[in-house]
Amino acid sequence: MLTCNATGSEKLCPLFIHKYENPQVLKNINKKALPVDYYWNPKSWMQVAIWNQYLKKLDARMRTQGQNIILLVDNAPIYALFKTTRLTNITLEFLPSNTTAHL
Repeated sequence: MLTCNATGSEKLCPLFIHKYENPQVLKNINKKALPVDYYWNPKSWMQVAIWNQYLKKLDARMRTQGQNIILLVDNAPIYALFKTTRLTNITLEFLPSNTTAHL
């Protein structure tokens, strides 16, 4: 997943989801040192848990920088928030149904 501001002048670290927690090619590499936010699950798909972890991390970063942002996302079910996820510096705005392909 790629995240940037409207002008593209500020780009956040990409979110990368792999099939394995410890793939062979990253055997002796610290995944926290990679230039991506590394997550994994058996199907390499975005999941609600990964989404919520990513949002918490992004919210903490925005709070540290003193920034408030609006994050535009499509209305896929995986973009749901857990009841325990509290965002102070991020406002989520969901795109209308069936508009993602047009935009």
